[in-house]
Amino acid sequence: MRNFFFISILLSLFTSCNDGDIIVTDFNFEASNLNNCGAPGAYIFYNINNSSSAESISLILETSDVLFLESGTKQYVLNGTTYVVNYRKYNDDITDAYFCSNIPPTTPNVTIEYLGASGVAILTTMTTKDDEDGITEDSTSDLDSDNDGLLNYFDNDDDGDNVPTVNELGVEFLAGNNEFPLDTDNDGIYDYLDIDDDGDTILTRYEDANGDLDPTNDFTDTNSDPDYLNAIITNSNIIDQYRIHSYQLTSNIELVINDLVLVNGSEEITQETMILGNKSAVINGTVSVTPEFN
Repeated sequence: MRNFFFISILLSLFTSCNDGDIIVTDFNFEASNLNNCGAPGAYIFYNINNSSSAESISLILETSDVLFLESGTKQYVLNGTTYVVNYRKYNDDITDAYFCSNIPPTTPNVTIEYLGASGVAILTTMTTKDDEDGITEDSTSDLDSDNDGLLNYFDNDDDGDNVPTVNELGVEFLAGNNEFPLDTDNDGIYDYLDIDDDGDTILTRYEDANGDLDPTNDFTDTNSDPDYLNAIITNSNIIDQYRIHSYQLTSNIELVINDLVLVNGSEEITQETMILGNKSAVINGTVSVTPEFN
């Protein structure tokens, strides 16, 4: 009788998972393996594990949000239609092409698939912006000298006079041979922050005779400095428009899903915190923008 009772207990343990009971399991995904593709409208995030078994976990976000450009956190509640998580096992190793090709590969085959029934996807973006203008600026500062919407540390024209900051510092300063940037009119305001560099009462931005948004190539006196640095020349061409600004942007992300419930028929896999992973340099390049004139 005791032996029969012990065998009955073992049988109940092996069959309990087929009756809709909750299955709690661990996933073997490396955080650094997070990858992504897509754009506004449809983003795909995925993590592949081919080391111990061919498996993946992926998140599809059908959203018009423009991601990765600003530091911050966005949350998306899984709904099975526009915000979808899938956990899959395959009969062979998979590659990035499985998720990111215009025409998905027909192989390998999916052997097991679970769909995210509920959970909250949390995307954290950490950005670094740099105008590389030769001025050491505090990236935590909210200073915007020309009120163009670009903070000084990633504004390559800090005073909004259409002369890039790097062109207003002076060769000696950039070479490290001079402690102070240029101050052409000696008014105590460095040229890169001075909207009238030569002190002739005409805005530097207005001393642009040909209207190409570049005051540096306008010479009334070809034997002298450009008009915006020549106090004798006071021609004015009203231009209330900014030129294109550029800065370097690097974005790193981390993706976590809280309270995740994955379902396959009557079976459930639950994860209180599922770390899909992190990725460095999701964006690493130049951003060009024309600020609206205030």
